[in-house]
Amino acid sequence: MANQLDEIIDFRQFFFKVIKNWPLFVMALLLAFSLAFAYNRYTHELYSVETSIIIKEDSAMPTASDLLYDNMSSNNVSLENKELMLKSYPLVHKTLKDLRFNIEYCIVGNIKVSETFHAPILLNCNSTEKLSGKSIEIEILNENSFLMIDEETGEKRTCNFDEEFIFHDSKMSVSINTNFQFDTEMELPKSVVKFYNLKYLTQSYQKKIITSQKDRESTVLNISILSEDQLKGVTFLNQLTYNYIQKEIEEKNTASKNTVKFINDQLIEMSDSLALIEQQIQEFRNDNQVIDLSLKSQSIYSNIVTLETELAKSKTINNYYDYLSGYLLKGSNLEGISVPTSFDVNDVSLNSLIKQLVEIQIKKNILIDGGQVNNPAIPQYKRQTKQLVLNLKEAITTSKSANNLLITDYKARISKMESSLGNIPQVERELFSIERLQSISENIYIFLLKKRAEAKITSSSNVSDSHVLEPAMYFKKNPVRPDKNMSYLIAVLCGLLLPMAFMFFSELIKDTIITRTDLEKSTTIPILGMIGGNDSAYNLLSKQSPKSPVFEGFRALRSNLNFFNTNTDKKVYLVTSSISGEGKTYIAANLAIVYAKSGKKTLVIGADLRRPRLYTDFSLKNDLGMTSHIFGDKSLNEVIIKSDVENLDILISGPVPANPSDALLNEKFKIMLATLKEQYDIIILDTPPLGLVADALTLMQYSDINLYVVRQNYSQKGILSYVNDLFIKNRVGDMQIVFNDVKEGSGAYGYGYGYGYGYGYGYGYGYTTNSEYFADSEKK
Repeated sequence: MANQLDEIIDFRQFFFKVIKNWPLFVMALLLAFSLAFAYNRYTHELYSVETSIIIKEDSAMPTASDLLYDNMSSNNVSLENKELMLKSYPLVHKTLKDLRFNIEYCIVGNIKVSETFHAPILLNCNSTEKLSGKSIEIEILNENSFLMIDEETGEKRTCNFDEEFIFHDSKMSVSINTNFQFDTEMELPKSVVKFYNLKYLTQSYQKKIITSQKDRESTVLNISILSEDQLKGVTFLNQLTYNYIQKEIEEKNTASKNTVKFINDQLIEMSDSLALIEQQIQEFRNDNQVIDLSLKSQSIYSNIVTLETELAKSKTINNYYDYLSGYLLKGSNLEGISVPTSFDVNDVSLNSLIKQLVEIQIKKNILIDGGQVNNPAIPQYKRQTKQLVLNLKEAITTSKSANNLLITDYKARISKMESSLGNIPQVERELFSIERLQSISENIYIFLLKKRAEAKITSSSNVSDSHVLEPAMYFKKNPVRPDKNMSYLIAVLCGLLLPMAFMFFSELIKDTIITRTDLEKSTTIPILGMIGGNDSAYNLLSKQSPKSPVFEGFRALRSNLNFFNTNTDKKVYLVTSSISGEGKTYIAANLAIVYAKSGKKTLVIGADLRRPRLYTDFSLKNDLGMTSHIFGDKSLNEVIIKSDVENLDILISGPVPANPSDALLNEKFKIMLATLKEQYDIIILDTPPLGLVADALTLMQYSDINLYVVRQNYSQKGILSYVNDLFIKNRVGDMQIVFNDVKEGSGAYGYGYGYGYGYGYGYGYGYTTNSEYFADSEKK
């Protein structure tokens, strides 16, 4: 692959091309640096703000079932739930609402409008529901008034500070921010106030919040956000973590509050009962003149009261079971269910089931609040909840049945104790019954008061499982976006690599011959010489300075031909090319001129009978020529033209025949060439392109050396391969390549040849340009 690429691209030549085009790289670097500067200057800066919270390890520890099933990932699951909770819609919505972030302040600069948390003005508005998507520009006029512009309608209005005005049916007022530091030497800044829909703003912030576990071994969560204003980001994160901790505490307090509510309902009933019993006792004592019970009655009374108290507690527990059944029947807010231990119900199974139910409900709500409504875990949680509710109902039935057995036992024991009251006077028995009810009610009342106090203490002592480890803090630092150093680094790379890539791919896809190396890779035909680009307005050397570089190039070409052609009998040179425009006529005419100037009697023949061009270069008419001799009665002397150049004659093609190929195969054409070879030292044939028609191949049977013209940056490699195949098959005779129109500095001469423009002699060795030559001629 490397060798194939090396065949396509000459990397050494490519390197010299890069060096030569250094101004392009300078311009690219300047442009890239300018773009980088503009990007750094006018792109909205984003700052990274971070905070971290630590989760209580007990809340993240694996449960017994996790250990049983070797599920040691429960710690990660718990932390993932915390992450979802931190990004949940209700929590983010409450945070944004608390901070009034649906009202955004911006400072208007010369080019960009930048968000700020510290604006020169403050806007007070009771409701922003109707203002979603609206914005107003505020320009401070003086200490008392400002100009307000509705950016939607363009309406302008002058208002006073701290005075209410109506904006899109909403009352609001604007006041000066006393904490803003005004620069007295600068123009008062313009502000833009934007109003956002809190719902869409919440969804946007949910995407901005980034949470991650600090490491796998810890229970620390990092929370970060990118904000245009660093102080605004700090404020948001601190408020978010505060609301999160408060929400955790509220969730813990929900069960305690429900317990207190249930106990309060029971206390109200007991309070009414106690008041009625107190009244009954007082009335009975007044009516029967009885103060206290006898010692025997007091002993029996004490035992019965104890049993009745236990019986009342059991009935209260039954009330709790009924409350629990009703709560499960509602099926809502199951995570707020009161735990049995609050009522001295020490049923391990019941406690475990309720604990599992609460945990599953919290996990499910975290996913739903976090916008994970399609999470596959939610259906699983619902199935688990349904099964736990069924198990709880069975457990409640079982526990209530066991409790009813206790109630029956208490009643039997109380009934047995009551039977011993037969020997006590009737009045004492009646007082005993009333006081017994009073004592039982008082004991139950005290029991409920104790449980309510315990529930309130639990609620007050509840703390969050999380606390802030490192709060978000404001300090000056570089923005994370745009990364200015990275921008300039990318600018350097782009400034260097893009021009290089452009040059590389242009080299990769180019199909024209550029350098001598391209020629050598594309064909095995020998390269006879190279002719530099002609910067003159004239095609013929006879009208150019004999010291011009192009003239020297043709002299070198003539020398090379003489060197390779030592046989004096070989005097016919054919000039062809692949397609029109490669300079075959130009080469043929000028090669004839340099031979004529060397003293050789030379004839150049326009053998292109299809699109003749030779006559135009010599400023002749094409009404009489070779075809006039072959197909007419004109003699050679009549059709051969003497040129202005000594020793140079011209035989142009003449009128274009109907079938040019027939003319070249005509016997008269063969005789003509044989005759001309006897009269001239050098004969040069200008033929049609070899790649288009077969005329050139026909003429090659009369030629001694065939010159194939390749033009720099014009001739295509694909067509050259066709001629190369002919050369390999020996169908084109003794063929040599002439590399035409070679530009100075193009690298066409390869590496290390040291020659310059016009086959290597340059301008510094006593030669002159065409303009200098003709300027000297005019002086003479």
